[in-house]
Amino acid sequence: MITQFRYGFKHVEAANRTLVHQWLTQPYIAEWFYGQGLENTFKYLDEFLNGSTQAQYWLGYDKGHPFAFLITSYVKKPDDELTRWSISKGDTITLDMSIGDQNYIGKGLSHILIKEFLLSQFPKVTEVLIDPEATNSRAIHVYEKAGFKKVGEFIPSHSPNLHYMMRLQMKELSV
Repeated sequence: MITQFRYGFKHVEAANRTLVHQWLTQPYIAEWFYGQGLENTFKYLDEFLNGSTQAQYWLGYDKGHPFAFLITSYVKKPDDELTRWSISKGDTITLDMSIGDQNYIGKGLSHILIKEFLLSQFPKVTEVLIDPEATNSRAIHVYEKAGFKKVGEFIPSHSPNLHYMMRLQMKELSV
């Protein structure tokens, strides 16, 4: 088990709101964060900044420099629609992530970022779900490299496009 991580993680604060908005509207991110999904992200980010705990919003830091945006939420069993994708009796979370600082794109860091984030912030969670669009081959490759496996297909309420549901068992996670 790693005791020291390259990247640091902190919850998004009000002072970071503009940065997150700038990141999510960049063309290479807006290709996947758009429409109702993007509107929901901005709305729920504001709710988080006002004290809501439905989802948690994070920044990833490299030597104090913010470069990544992550969103997590707990799957509320048995009432959550995501429960059907969960096979664990323990806690399950969802994860969304993007690299906001373009200088970090294409460096092969995303799978390491995901692993370090999960191990440092959610070591007691048993399973993680992530749902990329089926055409987002770059994200799917990163998630598979981090240890996620495709477990099904679906069309979410916020998008007309096919998505994969991918699952990671935390006991299989290593850096």
